[in-house]
Amino acid sequence: MGMVVLVMYGLLLGFILLFSLGQLHLTVAYLRQKARPAEPEPPLPQVIPRVTVQLPVFNERHVVERLIDRVCAFNWPRDRLEVQVLDDSDDETVDLAAARCAAWRERGVDIVHLRRGERTGYKAGALAFGTARAKGELIAIFDADFLP
Repeated sequence: MGMVVLVMYGLLLGFILLFSLGQLHLTVAYLRQKARPAEPEPPLPQVIPRVTVQLPVFNERHVVERLIDRVCAFNWPRDRLEVQVLDDSDDETVDLAAARCAAWRERGVDIVHLRRGERTGYKAGALAFGTARAKGELIAIFDADFLP
């Protein structure tokens, strides 16, 4: 019995030793990395790209105003940002989105509330409809249940 305990003790002690050596290795690697001078950040591009943000919504009355507010408050030059609210709703979301778009338009945001006559293609159809009218070099798409 005493020999079994001694073997178990030796195995556990070996495990603790290996674990400690691993931690020592990580600490040394961290200290070496920390001692290196930081690489300078790459310079910002001379021309900031124009970005179109598409917000496809369908009957999202509980979140549409909050979504529009968050996107319009992006830290991006106003003259380089376009927001498209692609609204296929058939409830009061239409009025809420239109009012919020008008409020942000008065504040100088390039925002459009796009509605289609028919919901062909559902969300993909709405995105294709908006993409055909997009002014941006880059397009970002945020679903209504995601807050950027």
